[in-house]
Amino acid sequence: MLKYVIFLIGLLSVYDFHAQNPQELLTKFYFESELPLIDSNGFTFSETYTNSGSVWTVDSFPESIVFHNQLSYQNSNDPHKSYDIRIGKGGHLYSFRSSFGESVPPQWVNPNWVQPSYGGGHSYAPWVDEVWQLVSVDGSIHNPPDSSYFIHQAGVYLKTPDQTEPFYSPILAEYYNPNDQSFSVVNWGQQAHTEDLQNINHDAGLLYYTKYTNKGMGIIQVDNMIYNFGQDNMNFLNVPWGGVRNSSLDHFFISTPSHDYNLTTGLYGQTPVIQTANTGGWVAWSNEVNGNSATIGMAHPTTTNTFGNKFRYGDAGNLANVNNLRDYHVFEMIRQPFAGQLGFGKSMSFRYYYVLGASVDSIKNTIIEYDLVGHGLDTAYVAPINEVDSIRYSFHVTNQQITSQVTNSNHGLLLRTSPFMDSYPLFQLSSNNGTDVISSDPYYFSDYAYDGNTTEMKLLGFRDTPTIITFIEDTICYGQDYVFSDGSVWMNLYQDTSQISYLNSTQSGWDSLVVHNVYTRPYQESLDIEQACFTYTWIDGITYSESTNAPSITLTNQYGCDSIVQLNLTIDTVNTNIEVDALEIQSLATNAIYQWLDCNDDYSVIQDEIGALYQVSSNGSYAVLITQGLCADTSDCVSIQTVGVLNNDLINIVVQPNPTVGQIYLSGLNNDIDLKKIELRNSIGELIKVSDINDFKIDISYFSNGLYYLHLFINDNEVITKVIKQ
Repeated sequence: MLKYVIFLIGLLSVYDFHAQNPQELLTKFYFESELPLIDSNGFTFSETYTNSGSVWTVDSFPESIVFHNQLSYQNSNDPHKSYDIRIGKGGHLYSFRSSFGESVPPQWVNPNWVQPSYGGGHSYAPWVDEVWQLVSVDGSIHNPPDSSYFIHQAGVYLKTPDQTEPFYSPILAEYYNPNDQSFSVVNWGQQAHTEDLQNINHDAGLLYYTKYTNKGMGIIQVDNMIYNFGQDNMNFLNVPWGGVRNSSLDHFFISTPSHDYNLTTGLYGQTPVIQTANTGGWVAWSNEVNGNSATIGMAHPTTTNTFGNKFRYGDAGNLANVNNLRDYHVFEMIRQPFAGQLGFGKSMSFRYYYVLGASVDSIKNTIIEYDLVGHGLDTAYVAPINEVDSIRYSFHVTNQQITSQVTNSNHGLLLRTSPFMDSYPLFQLSSNNGTDVISSDPYYFSDYAYDGNTTEMKLLGFRDTPTIITFIEDTICYGQDYVFSDGSVWMNLYQDTSQISYLNSTQSGWDSLVVHNVYTRPYQESLDIEQACFTYTWIDGITYSESTNAPSITLTNQYGCDSIVQLNLTIDTVNTNIEVDALEIQSLATNAIYQWLDCNDDYSVIQDEIGALYQVSSNGSYAVLITQGLCADTSDCVSIQTVGVLNNDLINIVVQPNPTVGQIYLSGLNNDIDLKKIELRNSIGELIKVSDINDFKIDISYFSNGLYYLHLFINDNEVITKVIKQ
């Protein structure tokens, strides 16, 4: 499988609108069942682990290590229809309890099968084999001597020395719907035989979709979908593989087309393969030879779009032998897709039912009454792109860790929530060193999914190409121009900006999507990153004081991959605000370099004035040049004309009330004072009002709240006093 990568370096906007929960969309199936919820009473769903009460032979690990959640149904009228099913971290059903006790085999393995090199010891298959799960095989490469191509839904065997902890097929998306009493989960299926992977180099390119739905009356509906995003062709499926404990359900019954049933015995591997179409579509297990005890049944469709729909069954060895403690009756439902039917970009969907009752007759009657065979599903179908929902994401990156969220922004990354024909999934992956990436390749961090290098993964959606997304954080100065990757130029950028550029790669024939975002944050270090499908290299330096120095990038598509690059362009704004207090001018910029200028002398430098505060010594007009980081800008000029004027404290003039909400009054003026003019100026010295010298009441109610200066021109001098409007 090729390495299809998305590397995040900055911040991306991604989001679409949807009233539905994103997890609900990502776990959605193509086909909905028409079987209604028959009984909604007595159902519970729990994510809290409690001891199941079942006995397991997995001696190295507690049951809690596999537990993910539990669905329970209690029927007060017929306890034989009640159940507790436990879903494992691989989306598989690892425990199934009813009035007969625990039905899933105890996971016992023969000590003779254990190799000294197995990291799991005698527990090398901890709830990953004798459980209800999906299994897929590409028979063309499932060849001797290894013959070990099995993509498990549950997880992997612990067959290498380093594997000392279970690894279950990662959950990519999940959703519990309380309205229809269902739990849906998407898993990345795993090649089970880890001891052979290093020699064979099998990979796994399957998504396993599973939904468990309580229908009431002892009926559990199971929906499965398999989507192939890898290059192998699946031609042998178990939907499902599993079985029961003989100690709980010792006798196996196969239905006839007329819905009679026959007791059947034998060893697995020696019993005949049964065509489902030659039965009534259902089988059952009971602990009484006549079927008159607590029973579990399965109902499957009798028609298929594959090469046959059949099952194999039988005891896992001679259970009468005291040395065989498997306690396992195998059941294997087989589908065999035609050539290419489940190849890359294809999907298959299935539905079957578990049915509980007091006897085989009871479950037969339930299957017939609700036509469970008719409600089953077995079809090969993958939706076209226009028939699946869409979603948009925004991504925020901090210290190489990604936070993704659904967004309504049109600048978000648009994905499809369900697989469509020839589509590629997009994953968000986390590594054990704290680095996150977004990639179409689940093997981004390691060729061996189980080795612990990948610590978490989730499904974001689907695209029509294997995709690389690069999010680039960049910075320019306020008001500069910027040249984007597609050659377009945006002039005089003053605010956060976003643009998506489309680049055509003649090397691969695929389009490359370049997403540019502009937002106000400090510039960070440059990057030089080369990944499997995409090469990104800084061409220019890291100084952006001039627009011509904005960085260029080289995009190279390899292997026919799609490259998505998001450039987050920071507009670095310099704080040029100033305040005037009498003969002092204060710059409000912090962590900056200051240089005061004489505006009346063509902005010449005032020698030695490099502080944030400038004490004016002569009348004139002044500004400050501010340098912050890589950018510089100049403040507005402010006029100071009060140097050498008489201090108002020497004259007995009172301004009141001060502060004021509207009117101010002058008192203390007498015949000895020659008042020639009254001016009101704002905080930076601008003239905003001239008052009548005979009117000692001044109205400032229509001015904004803040600091003002009242200038009184008296006896050829100027007296200034502060006035606060509030």
